[in-house]
Amino acid sequence: MRGTMMPGTFRAVILDLDGTLIETAGEIALALERALAELGLPALARASVEALIGRGVRSLVERALEGSAGEPVDLDRAVERFEHHYAATVGTAATAYPGVIEGLRRLRDAGIRVALVTNKPRSFTLRLLDRLELRPFFAAIVAGDDGVRRKPHGDMLIAACEAMQVEIDWALMIGDSDNDVLAARSAGCEVWCVPYGYNEGRSPGTLQCDRRVETIEEAANIICS
Repeated sequence: MRGTMMPGTFRAVILDLDGTLIETAGEIALALERALAELGLPALARASVEALIGRGVRSLVERALEGSAGEPVDLDRAVERFEHHYAATVGTAATAYPGVIEGLRRLRDAGIRVALVTNKPRSFTLRLLDRLELRPFFAAIVAGDDGVRRKPHGDMLIAACEAMQVEIDWALMIGDSDNDVLAARSAGCEVWCVPYGYNEGRSPGTLQCDRRVETIEEAANIICS
């Protein structure tokens, strides 16, 4: 990594999805509640579900089962039932956080390449982006089932930069969690964090990032200055 870079020197921005661009916890919680009900298990509190978001579907379901009282349940079946219900809810209640669309427009107009890197499966990712009309903003999308080692490894960020034809040390990661920070450190790029999102239930103030920005729009304004 080149060290903390001056605004105006980034050539690409890599963005996390859940908790950074889009508030998705409500529809994830609903799908999980329906899956657990089918399996004879009680629903989890919304805050508990938020703490499970970020490592991908299988990890989310596995940890949900660990935190739910009841008889042991086959993990593969539980994942299948969650994905079935999430397919019906994804994009139905999710909303972009304030400043996201404005920030993406500012980056696009400035000629900054933008990629999305998420541990969420590609089918759900694309459906979510299409329903919120965000997909056209991204020059590259790297999803959790693309065969690349997922965050917190840095491989997905490197793959995104390769797709955008930008060296990783000219890129900036923006996220909301330790997963994003660790992935950026591993890949070798700078990382900024937003103060909202999930971060597996931990305070965003604990994130060891290079800079904190209130919104994606604020980040874009700084990058494009």
